[in-house]
Amino acid sequence: MPSKNAIGPLFGFLALIFGFAAMVSLLFGERTVFWILLLLCATALVIFARLRFADFVNFFTSRQARYGANVALSIVGVIGIAVFVNAIVAQRFDKRTDLTRDRLYSLSEPTQKILKSLNIEIQVTTFISERAVSAAARQHTIETLELYQRETDFLTITHANPYIDIQLVEKYNIRRDGTVIFETLGQKPEKVTILEEQKFTSAILKLIRKKTKKIYFTVGHEERSLDDFNSAGYSEVKAELENQNYVAASLSLLTQPAVPADCEVLVIAGPKNALTSHEIGLVSRYLAQNGKLLLLLDPSVTSAKDVNKGLVQLMERWGIAIGNDLVVDRVSSVFELGPAVPFSSFEPHDITRAAMQVEMPFPFTRSVTPLENRKATDSAGKPALDVKSLAKTMNPTGVSWAETERKPDETFNTDAYTPGLDMPGPISIAVAAEEKNEPRPPATSSQSENTVPETAESPTRIVVFGDSDFATNLFFRSASRDLFLATINWLTLEEDLIAIRPIDMRQQALRQMAVQDIRLVQMTSVFLIPLIVFLAGLIVWWQRRKGENA
Repeated sequence: MPSKNAIGPLFGFLALIFGFAAMVSLLFGERTVFWILLLLCATALVIFARLRFADFVNFFTSRQARYGANVALSIVGVIGIAVFVNAIVAQRFDKRTDLTRDRLYSLSEPTQKILKSLNIEIQVTTFISERAVSAAARQHTIETLELYQRETDFLTITHANPYIDIQLVEKYNIRRDGTVIFETLGQKPEKVTILEEQKFTSAILKLIRKKTKKIYFTVGHEERSLDDFNSAGYSEVKAELENQNYVAASLSLLTQPAVPADCEVLVIAGPKNALTSHEIGLVSRYLAQNGKLLLLLDPSVTSAKDVNKGLVQLMERWGIAIGNDLVVDRVSSVFELGPAVPFSSFEPHDITRAAMQVEMPFPFTRSVTPLENRKATDSAGKPALDVKSLAKTMNPTGVSWAETERKPDETFNTDAYTPGLDMPGPISIAVAAEEKNEPRPPATSSQSENTVPETAESPTRIVVFGDSDFATNLFFRSASRDLFLATINWLTLEEDLIAIRPIDMRQQALRQMAVQDIRLVQMTSVFLIPLIVFLAGLIVWWQRRKGENA
C-alpha cells in the first residue's frame, strides 16, 4: 500500500493542475467548469495538507517561506508604488502616443485644431445599443468620442440606452438606434447617424457656425405643400428639416425678380402645372450662379402632354434626361399598389452612403438618366459636369422597364415590355449632377440686392428624382427620410464641411483568421505554453529531489 509520503505529493500536484485548469476555464468564460475545477483543487489541497500536515506547517514556518514572503511583499510594494505614480501622472500629465503608422488611434489634424479653438460648451449624448452595431463598432465610436473629450475641456459625453432612457429618446426625437446628439445652449441639437469622425466634427462645426440655412419650396403650381398634414403633404419634411437646423419656407417665383440671396437649396416638388418662362429663367440663372436645386417631377400618367416640359429641357442642359414615361417592375414592387410602384436599389454616391443596403419603393416614377453626350470637360480641359445615377430598378429588361406606350385614353399601357419602344431595365430614377463654376466677379451696386452673392468654390449641384411621392407624409419613413435629408445635406455641402481622409486598411490587413485559427492561438498562448513551463519546472524539481535523496 502506498505510504502517505508517496500519496501526499500526488494530491499536491493534482491541486496545482486543477488550479491551473480552473484559471484557464475562467479565461474562456466556462463558469460551471471553473467552479467544478476550483472545488477539486480545494479538495486536493485539503487532502495534501492532511497527509503531509507537518511538511505543510514547516513550509509556512521555514526560512524559504520567510524569504518568499519578503519577496512577495517587495513585489506588492513595487506594484503599489507604480500604481500610485501612474495615477498621479495620469491626472496631471494625461498624455498618450499613437505609434501606429497611419495614426489609427488619433484624431485628424483638422479636428484637433477645431477642438482646441472651441470656446462653447458642447454636450454629446450617444444612443447606441448593442443591437444597433457590432460590439467592436460601438466600442470604436465610444473611444473616438473620448479622443474628442481629451482634446478640449468644453465637451462632455453621456451614454444613453435608447431602449431604457425613454425620456431622452422623446426629448431628442430619436428614431434610429445608433444616433449621436451634439448640442449647445441656445441652438437646436445636431443629429449624427453615420458614426465616423468626419460627421462628428461637421456637427461641431455647425454648432460653432450658428448659422441656419434656408430651404425654399416653390408654390403656385400645385406642388407638394409644407403646410399640408394629409397623406400627400410635406409637413413631415418640414418638421424633419427644422429638426436638422434648417428653415423650410415657401417661395413664389412669379413675384420675385431673382431667387433670394439666402436660398441655400431651391426645391421644386411635384408641380402639376407648368412653370412660366419667367420662372424657368430665374431657375436657370440661379443654377448658373452656383445654385443648388432639388427637382422632384412626377410622371404624367393621365395625359401624353408633359406639363413640366420647360424644366425637362432645362435639365437637358445640365446633362440630365427626364423621360415622359412610367417605370414598371413586375417582380420587385409593392404588391398592394402594383408594378408601377417599384423597389429600387442605390448606386454608390455621397448621398446614398447610408442607404446602399436598403431597398426603397418609389411610387409612380419616371426615368431620370444621365445624358450620354453631355459636356465632359470645360475649355481648360478640366471636368465640367459630373452626372451620376443615384437609384435604379432592381431587375433587367422584360421585368423592369420604362413604359412609353399609352392607351387611347392616354394612360400608360403597362401590360408588357415593347422592344424598341420602351426603355430597357434596369431603369435609373434619380440623378445627381455637379458642376464647379469659375468664380464670378463681385456684384456692382447697380445689381439687385436679391441676386445670389459670389461663391468662389461652391459648385452648382442638382438632384432630380422622377417621383415626389416618396417624401410625402404617407411614405416618409426611415429610409425615405434618410434619403431626403442626405440629399439636402449634399446640396448644401453639409457633408463636406470638413474633409477628413478615411484610412485605407486594405494595405495593412492580414489574412482573416478562421474560428479554428483563433481557438488554436488561444489554446496555445493560454494553456499549452504555460503547461510546458509547468512541466519543465516539475521535471527540474523532481531531478533535484532525486539528487537530494541520493
